[in-house]
Amino acid sequence: MELDELKQQWHDLDRKLDRSLALNLRLLTETRTRKSKLRLLPLLLWQPVELLVGGALIVYFAHFWLTNLDSIPLAASGMVLHALSVGLVIDAVMRILLIVRINYAAPVVTIQRYVALLRQWEIRSFKWSWIACWLATPALLLVGVKAAAGVNAWALSPAWIIGAAVFGVVGAALSLGFARWARNSKGKLGAAMDRFYVGHSIAGAQAALDEIDEFARE
Repeated sequence: MELDELKQQWHDLDRKLDRSLALNLRLLTETRTRKSKLRLLPLLLWQPVELLVGGALIVYFAHFWLTNLDSIPLAASGMVLHALSVGLVIDAVMRILLIVRINYAAPVVTIQRYVALLRQWEIRSFKWSWIACWLATPALLLVGVKAAAGVNAWALSPAWIIGAAVFGVVGAALSLGFARWARNSKGKLGAAMDRFYVGHSIAGAQAALDEIDEFARE
């Protein structure tokens, strides 16, 4: 066999191999982007529930503080929880917008960028929602006692409400401190905390897209 014929065969073999790799990459891209979309579907379907809950809470707490304007602590507590309920609705709307704007026909890097934005929102949303719940402890206590027993807990025992406020501030500070320490610490703790924040849906969607990059690098 002449050298030119051998070179031509090697060239044909390389071309067939390149076509095979390109086909495999395209098939992998289609299956993994479909998998990424399906992983985000439960999260998307849950958002209308969050919207309904948030809307119901907005109506309830608005009615609560409007009917308790004669008591500053009760009215203020209702307003705080009213604002948090509005935040719950905004959180659901933002999550819906971030999910539906993902174009799975776009290049993989574009899809990854939008999933990363969704991931960042989820981490921030979880952290600040957790902190807000700690800080709203006295408001929850006042509204809960009033709703359950019809009693103004502040008028009966202000010390309990002040204690709940201190408890909430301490809890929020400890949560923030732990989150910052986990992110700055070496090892897998920070990554584990991020996975906990984002949940299985977003983590699974991101992992499916990462498989495409791993295949392309091999």
